Amino acid sequence: MTQSSIPADQALKHAYEALRAGNKQSARRWAQVIIAQTPDMEEPWLVLAAVSNPRASIVYCQRALAIHPNSPLALKALEWARARKPWEQSEPLPNKAGIASIASIAPVGPQPILHPIASIHQEPVSLPIPAARTKPRRRLLQNRDKRMWGLLLISPWLIGLALFKLAPLLATLGISFTDFFLLTPDTMSFVGLKNYIDLFRDPYMYSAFLGTFKLALIVIPLQTAAAILLASLLSDEKLRIKDTLRVLFFLPSIIPSAAAVFMWDGFVNPTTGWLNALLLNPLGLSKYIHFTAYGDTPSLMILATLWSIGPGFLIIMGAMQGIPADIFEAALVDGANRLRRFFSITLPMVTPAIFFTLILNLTAVFGGAILLDRGSAFNSNRSSVDNYLYFLLFDTFRLGAASSLAWIFFIFLLVLVLVLFATSRRWVYFPDRDN
Repeated sequence: MTQSSIPADQALKHAYEALRAGNKQSARRWAQVIIAQTPDMEEPWLVLAAVSNPRASIVYCQRALAIHPNSPLALKALEWARARKPWEQSEPLPNKAGIASIASIAPVGPQPILHPIASIHQEPVSLPIPAARTKPRRRLLQNRDKRMWGLLLISPWLIGLALFKLAPLLATLGISFTDFFLLTPDTMSFVGLKNYIDLFRDPYMYSAFLGTFKLALIVIPLQTAAAILLASLLSDEKLRIKDTLRVLFFLPSIIPSAAAVFMWDGFVNPTTGWLNALLLNPLGLSKYIHFTAYGDTPSLMILATLWSIGPGFLIIMGAMQGIPADIFEAALVDGANRLRRFFSITLPMVTPAIFFTLILNLTAVFGGAILLDRGSAFNSNRSSVDNYLYFLLFDTFRLGAASSLAWIFFIFLLVLVLVLFATSRRWVYFPDRDN
């Protein structure tokens, strides 16, 4: 015999037994069975009130009073429900369609309390009801303890950030308003915006900015395209040694920049370098002189920046692997070939990763490559902003002017990043955005 076929009186008896045992789920099911058979009985509504949260208890008690307005048991149950928590008293009564949804509300935690429905039993019923909510002060103390533990765990990183990043950054901002000279630091004096005005009147600064911008226009697209190409190749399921290749392509990006400089220096050495001995001379091409030569520096910088595309291709490859396979299967059914799937599905879906990689490349494109420019004297026709800053600091010993140039370059990069963020809505696919 199923629950739905049991008479209402017998089902109500089972509901009372479940209340005595503290089995709220069983009591709820028996009450729902009775309501499905005879919705005009007040007892099953009071059973639901006994096993529900405070707000639902008030609703169920009001439903029982709608059936029997002057029922002492229902009035006492309503008074009990309102005393549990001061919820609003204007809760609408549930109709038959909303009974199932309201009845699915479960209590938060167990706490024994004597329900008025126990007066119709021979023995009291101890019911599970929601536990008292944590007091706001206690909850605030718990949150404060969690924040303190979190700050304690990341304190080594915070100390390093404050000492080796923020402190020097703020120091350069203050020094940029002085005429600090490295050889005579005692004669430092405040000059205001004079360093910035002199730099904006300096034609060499504009040449260095133009050279840096030209280099970025070449390097950043090459880095991004190479990262996308490697990510698409190394995410192919048919590639057998893809794990080994991923490690090999990522490994150069963790080599320190200073070590990479010496490696490239040996690679392009005109007498013992591998580039001339193994590649250029056998092919009959002109020798690669050195990275201090005028025409060789830009090409070497481009090669050196392509050396460290590991993080970019790893980020894009992770985004490609996160694309649902159902999309590719649907495109395959529609007859889209591999090239069409790549340009119509893969690229649009990984544009957030491409955007993130683009920001990283923009802010770090001159990291290891600029070290290669340290071996030659400053030349406004081919040197970058970093080399001009190096020239001001270690050749002319003008720390104040060098600090001003660093802040001008920082603001320049910040403006470029903000422009990229402003234009990202037109070409970056964000699934969480409505439009």
